[in-house]
Amino acid sequence: MAKFVNKDSLADAVSLDLNISKLDAMRAVNLIFDEMSDALANDGNIDISAFGKFELFHRKERMGINPSNMEPMMIHSSLLPKFRPSQTLKNKCNNK
Repeated sequence: MAKFVNKDSLADAVSLDLNISKLDAMRAVNLIFDEMSDALANDGNIDISAFGKFELFHRKERMGINPSNMEPMMIHSSLLPKFRPSQTLKNKCNNK
């Protein structure tokens, strides 16, 4: 069965591995994700060696279709985070 990872499971792993309370582990996990979110929100990049990079991607304004009435509509431009896995992660996923 595939492993499912979320913030709770990460906090559990950190708590067990470092022998700290679950509350302290959750604070650490939240701090990491807050730092990553803040970096992206301030036009920064996230580069985690042996894992990958998160970068902002500028999506251009484009025409779309409103699914409720099938009429054309303009979809405004936006910034989206994009993930690029490292070669190490790619190799691990492909059992190399």
